[in-house]
Amino acid sequence: MREGLEVVDLEGQALGALAPRERILKTASDLFYRLSIHTVGIDRIIAESGVAKMTFYKHFPSKANLVAAYLRHKNAVWLGMLVTAAEGGGLSPLERVLAIFEALEVSFQAPSFRGCPFVKGLAEFGPDADAPDVKAAIAAYFKDLHDFVASLIAPLALDEPERAVLQILSLIQGAIVMAQSTGDPAIAAANRDAARRLLQDGANRA
Repeated sequence: MREGLEVVDLEGQALGALAPRERILKTASDLFYRLSIHTVGIDRIIAESGVAKMTFYKHFPSKANLVAAYLRHKNAVWLGMLVTAAEGGGLSPLERVLAIFEALEVSFQAPSFRGCPFVKGLAEFGPDADAPDVKAAIAAYFKDLHDFVASLIAPLALDEPERAVLQILSLIQGAIVMAQSTGDPAIAAANRDAARRLLQDGANRA
């Protein structure tokens, strides 16, 4: 996970227990993820977070600034979840990679699961969108995920490690999209099995 990304447990705290900036971010995070970024206006976020309009703009000068902060927060939460799973005690290098899919399966079973916030962000902020901070936050997630998976793949000494990284990334993102579209968390176990075969075959060729 990129240095400087800090996981803040906004979801696990009552809104009233948070400072104004975190109240805004928690409210926006819930609304953006459940609904969509473009359909949720600033006035609704202000009303539901219980802060004054002046307080909102003090912390977030624009909606784009808030969206970028939301995506950076989601990056920290998602990557933190995967890192925690992969760093479980006693795991072999292969099991560390496979632990990603076990963590995803747990995530898919949560009532709050609504898919990948970064894929959804890509859909709302395409190549023509004038939102450099938002695009940078989305790109940072995919780079951080790539770097994290690459760090897990490296000890396996595969014949084509970068190719394996891209394949694992495809299995991860594919599982998230399929779980959202079908509502079936079993896709995580299916893709975990595919990842196991892929990595074992690569190790045998090395």
